[in-house]
Amino acid sequence: MSQEAIKAARELFNAMSSGVLSTLSVRLDGFPFGSVVPYSLDDQGLAVILVSTIAQHTKNIIADNRCSITIVNDEDDVQANGRLCIIGNMEKVADHEITVKERYYRSFPKSKSYHETHDFHFYRLNPIDIRYIGGFGAIHWLNPKDFQVSNPFQGKEEDYIINHMNSDHQKDLNFYCSHFKQIEISEEESVRMTGIDSLGFDLFVGDKKIRFSFDEPISTTQEARAKLVALTKGDL
Repeated sequence: MSQEAIKAARELFNAMSSGVLSTLSVRLDGFPFGSVVPYSLDDQGLAVILVSTIAQHTKNIIADNRCSITIVNDEDDVQANGRLCIIGNMEKVADHEITVKERYYRSFPKSKSYHETHDFHFYRLNPIDIRYIGGFGAIHWLNPKDFQVSNPFQGKEEDYIINHMNSDHQKDLNFYCSHFKQIEISEEESVRMTGIDSLGFDLFVGDKKIRFSFDEPISTTQEARAKLVALTKGDL
């Protein structure tokens, strides 16, 4: 199996924040039903979604939890860019998994209010197989065990890094966007860090997710600090 393909597929998955959820329709007797859903990642790097009980895709999941999520890099020529299909079983996130939910709220803060006032529930997709296409002719089936990357910072360590960067290093976050992504931040816009893992970190400019990938994986807060400091000097 190509390590380059695994790396590229993982980077695409981490960089995006929504995909096409395909479920098996109850209303149409098993025909595929597609809908667009936002997703975040849990501590094992699996997709987590928040869906309403009354939504058609949720009714389909409850009846038959076999699903897939398709993630596409839709910049420029969609056929020439990477796309990823994760096939698996959708399972409800347990009530006690608070960090999984909080990580979702950081990316989609508006979701917390309607989750608390309406009948919404968290689900995660447990993959059984993964299809990655990196462009014309670059087609791969990936083993989920090779694809999954656990997050060494999940929980209090991640909370500390994020709160520190958002509270004390707003200028640095703006610099990351302008220097590395050529995104100029206006005075009306806010940049917030929402997650960090072994492969990189996530910023949101308004509702747009910006992914920064590290050149080498990290696993400690000391390594995270060193990477974030190096970025302020223009070194990714």
